[in-house]
Amino acid sequence: MHERDLSKIIALMLLLAVFAGCSKPATQSSTAPQPTTLEEITTDDSAIVSDVSPAEAEQFAAEWQLAVEQNDAAKATQLIDWTSIFDRALEGFDVDPRFRSGFHQGASQAVKNLVGVVHQSTLNGGSYRLVRTVQRGEAQHVVMRLLTDDGGTNYHDFQLARKNGKVVGEHFFIAMTGESFGDSLRTNVAAVIQSQNSVLSRLSGTAKTEMENLTKQQEMSTAVQQGNYQRALQIYDELPAKIQQMKLPMLFRVMSLAEGDYEVYVDAINEYSDRFPNDACLGLITLDAAGINEDEALLLKSYDSIQKWTGGDPYLTTLVAGVRATFGATEAAQKMIETVDVDALGLAGAHDFALTVSLASDDHESTLHHLAALRDQYGYEFTDLATVEDFKRFAASPVYQQWLQGNTAGK
Repeated sequence: MHERDLSKIIALMLLLAVFAGCSKPATQSSTAPQPTTLEEITTDDSAIVSDVSPAEAEQFAAEWQLAVEQNDAAKATQLIDWTSIFDRALEGFDVDPRFRSGFHQGASQAVKNLVGVVHQSTLNGGSYRLVRTVQRGEAQHVVMRLLTDDGGTNYHDFQLARKNGKVVGEHFFIAMTGESFGDSLRTNVAAVIQSQNSVLSRLSGTAKTEMENLTKQQEMSTAVQQGNYQRALQIYDELPAKIQQMKLPMLFRVMSLAEGDYEVYVDAINEYSDRFPNDACLGLITLDAAGINEDEALLLKSYDSIQKWTGGDPYLTTLVAGVRATFGATEAAQKMIETVDVDALGLAGAHDFALTVSLASDDHESTLHHLAALRDQYGYEFTDLATVEDFKRFAASPVYQQWLQGNTAGK
C-alpha cells in the first residue's frame, strides 16, 4: 500500500470528526482490541476519583479549543496521544515497519487537515466550544460542541489520561459515529490491509477493488464537505450494493439528501435507522427527521439520546424548545427555555431558538430581549417587523415601541 493510499484512509476518517460516521468492525484478528465505549456519566458522591481533576480537564479543553481557533496543528498534536490512537488501529494486523511508518506519516498530515477543517468552520460562522467536563467510570472527559457553518451539530468527547506527567487525550469519541476514532479508523483500514496481505486477494484483484471502493468513499466525503451533494449521490450510486449498505456511505447519502426532497431525505434516514437500530449516533441522525415530520415523540427521544451522550447540552435544549414551539407545544417549549441561561451560551443560534419560543408564547419582553441581542451582539439586521406574520402580535404590543426606539437610537 502506498503512503498516498494511507493518507486517503486516514484523511477520510478524520473528516468524519466534522461530518459523519463509519462502519462497525469487520473481520479482525484474535488479538484485536475490544471496541472502546463511553462509560455512563458518574454523578454520585461515591464515584471513583480520576487521577485527572476537573480543573485539569477544563484547562485541557481551553488549550484544545485555542489550538483549533488558532489553527495550531502542532499544539493540537501535542495535546492528543495520536500515536496510541493510530497504533490501536493497527493492533493485531501483520504490518511491516515500513507500512507502520507510512501510516503514521499519513496520520500526521491528516491531523493538520482535521484542525484546519474545524478552524475554517469557526471562521465561517460556526462554533467550537466546551460543553462540560464529565467523569465516566474512572476517567475524566471533556465534551466539545461543534456547530458547523452550515448549521450542523456534532460533539467530540476526549477521554483524558496522565502520561509522563502531562494530561493528554487518549481516546477521541465522535458523536456522529457513536464510537472512538481509533475503532472507526481500524474498521476502514482493516479490509484494505487484509486484502493486500492476502496472496489470493492480490491475484484475484480484490485488493485493488477494496482500495478503489475506499477511494470512492473518500471522494464522496470530499464532495459532501464541498457541498457538491449531486456528485456525492452520483458516487453513492456507483458503489457496489454491499458498500452502499455500510454505515459511512449511508450517512453521507443522508447528508447529501438534506438539501433536497424532504420525503426522499426522511426515507433515507428511516433506511439508516432500520439498518442500524442500536447505533449510538441515531439521536443526531433522527433529530432532523423528527422536526420535518413534526414527530414530537421522536424529537424528545432523539434529544434524550444526545443529552445522555453529552451529559447535557443547554444549546441543544434551546434548539429542541424552538422546534417544539413550531409544533404548537408552546407551554412545554417555554418550560425548556426557562432552564437555560441563553445569554451565557454566547451563541446567536440560541437566541434565535429562544425567540421562536417567545413569539409563540406571546412573551413580548423576552422577544424584545432576544431581538436586541441578535441586533446588538451578532449584527443581525431586521426589516419592518410589523409586516412579518410571526411578529404581528409582538408589533401590536406596547413593547414593540421600545424596539422601534432602540432601532432609532442605534442609527
